[in-house]
Amino acid sequence: MKNVLKIVFLGVIGFALLVYLTAPSQEELKKVNGLVNAKKINLSSFPLHLDIVGSKKYIKKDEFFKVANKKYIIVLNHDSLALVEGLKIKLNTNVVLVANVSQTPWFIKELAVNGKLEELTKNSNISMINDSDGKVIKALNIRDNTQTRYFIYEIKEDGVISKVAQNDVKRDALKSGLSKEELDISITFILDKTK
Repeated sequence: MKNVLKIVFLGVIGFALLVYLTAPSQEELKKVNGLVNAKKINLSSFPLHLDIVGSKKYIKKDEFFKVANKKYIIVLNHDSLALVEGLKIKLNTNVVLVANVSQTPWFIKELAVNGKLEELTKNSNISMINDSDGKVIKALNIRDNTQTRYFIYEIKEDGVISKVAQNDVKRDALKSGLSKEELDISITFILDKTK
């Protein structure tokens, strides 16, 4: 019994030592994050094919952004998807929405998310990308998956994408909804940033 405890104890010590010795230093992490954040974001870094909500097939990125003449991208994390109802009434068609559902478990995506996204965009002339695999989020260099947060990006003529703003909605807004006042505040913020 003593030998087993010694082996377990030495194994734990060895594993802790291995983790400690191979973990990157904080300075290395700052350098890597600085390089990633300094990377220019543009349409060429987007996936070649996009999953557009309500479309039966994937659409080529070049066709989608050329035909649709999109000027802004609004990335909606989980709770901020509650804004879609208000956005589809007041926004121009030069905006594309991105549903950031990449952190949702697979079986929930299959059972509920796709149907909910189609329901939200029904009778809307605004396109929404279903980013279930996280490729669009990665291309936009978003590492913040805060449920309540949404991000606004502008697409320049040369395809360069720059972040304009970010904001939050209240927690559990998708489940419990937003009051008219809360919705108006967020919609006004978005309209102001996408002029």
